Amino acid sequence: SGDQTQHNCNKMLSLVGSPLSLAGASAPGVAMRAGTPAMAVERSASIPFLKKPPALDGSMVGDVGFDPLGISTTIIELGGDLRYVREAELMHGRQAMLATVGFVFPKLFGKLPAEWAKDISLNPLEAQYQIPPVALGQIAISIAIAEGLRSRIVFSNDPDYVVGDHGFGAGMLKGKSEAQVKDMKMKELAHCRLAMVAITGMFFQTAITGSLYPLVDKF
Repeated sequence: SGDQTQHNCNKMLSLVGSPLSLAGASAPGVAMRAGTPAMAVERSASIPFLKKPPALDGSMVGDVGFDPLGISTTIIELGGDLRYVREAELMHGRQAMLATVGFVFPKLFGKLPAEWAKDISLNPLEAQYQIPPVALGQIAISIAIAEGLRSRIVFSNDPDYVVGDHGFGAGMLKGKSEAQVKDMKMKELAHCRLAMVAITGMFFQTAITGSLYPLVDKF
């Protein structure tokens, strides 16, 4: 009876010890897997929950990896040049900076001292449809000339061409170090991006409310 009891005890201990021994045997493998370094995915500095676009390597001033739609990747895959995209960003940004000023300038400081401007609305969304055809023609011709001259520079395939540099305001960069020039370019980009967002907001606020508080209570 004593032998039988001892036998049963040994059998129970062996059953309990089996899974523990299996766990112990597999532990090194688990530890190995846990200790294996995973491939780190580089994240966008501007949108940390998205992967960094491969085309945006940080070599361009102002590149913070912001491209949620993957436009830069598509352009590179199609054989395009990101310098042209930066040129477009600068042009749109500069126009947006002028637009934000022009949007409120007539209301705050008055219209142009011209006869044709007397009956034009101070609301820019209405004024664009009230400009005389002659003035619109002059604007269109001026834009065509400016864009024609710019395209000669942009599409010249000049390896020394600096993106966005058309000679206007170049004197402000003379005598500055490379770090200072880079800082100035970064500031311009920041203002360009802010202005593009701002003019969009100004448009919708004016269209919906008819005002641009606190700058303009009512157009």
